[in-house]
Amino acid sequence: MGNKSVLAALVACIALQGAMPLRAADPPARGKLEPTLEVLRPFTYEGEPLLVRIAVFNTGDAPFSNSSGIDLLGSLGVSSSRKGRLKVKDKPAFDPKQQPGVIPPGGFFGVIHDIASMVPDLSAADTYTLSWEAPGGWAASPVTVKVIPRFDPEAAYVAVLETDYGDLEFDLRTKQAPRHVQNFHDLALQGYYDNTQLHQIIRGVELRGGDPSGTGNGWPLYLLEPEISPDIKHTRGTLSMVRFAPGQDHGSQFVVTLSPLAKYDGELSIFGQLRAGEETLLAIENIPTSGQMEAPFYKPVKPMLLKSVTVRKASPAGR
Repeated sequence: MGNKSVLAALVACIALQGAMPLRAADPPARGKLEPTLEVLRPFTYEGEPLLVRIAVFNTGDAPFSNSSGIDLLGSLGVSSSRKGRLKVKDKPAFDPKQQPGVIPPGGFFGVIHDIASMVPDLSAADTYTLSWEAPGGWAASPVTVKVIPRFDPEAAYVAVLETDYGDLEFDLRTKQAPRHVQNFHDLALQGYYDNTQLHQIIRGVELRGGDPSGTGNGWPLYLLEPEISPDIKHTRGTLSMVRFAPGQDHGSQFVVTLSPLAKYDGELSIFGQLRAGEETLLAIENIPTSGQMEAPFYKPVKPMLLKSVTVRKASPAGR
């Protein structure tokens, strides 16, 4: 191709590009904040601090200007399952100078605060929903937290297990196994056992529950030290904790024996005894199971629902 031809082609190419629409420039990088709201414990006792963490994260690809600041605690809302929206009082003063003026990409800031000092009604036992919403609809996902009655190690307690076949009522042995009774009290009042399954039933031997997964493998991510009372024996209706490993009891799974079991005496921590509900226990004991002698062991053919577990102080006559 001659020089004139090359020049003509080049001119034509430039003309063609000039006729094409110009590509819009990429939008400028911007910071993007996402708020988070967390409770540091799933429950607290009445009258104790309720610690909440509120934080904002820059998930964008550029710095975020925070010159005006964000009133983290001022955007908090609290609702009670019984009373509805609660009043927030004694909110700490908001000072933008206490926050970073610029939040870099991947950066964050936040606050941990005892909101019980801001919301007096949080002292009552109840289920509370916490929300966080800034002006303009900028919001964090709501969270729930339980405030439960304080456990009294000197008191006698009664546990009621509501099942599909009726109720099982147990006297809890606070004196012999205080840590196990307190653990059962706390889990029950948090709703940990609600709508779980009795995942193993062996006629004439035992039944097991307390696993939210319904498989026999679930646990609350902690264990208990055994509390063995050599003078207490396993009879029909004895409530004990599953042994997890030598010297360690399960954190939530329990056993109810269906006959005297000497092999468990001195091995499992007994923390309760059936006081009412023998007809219910008999009905549950006769539910058809897989009969399988490997995991999952003797699982009911139809799920056996544990609707709820409640724990209350015993009346003086029941002590």
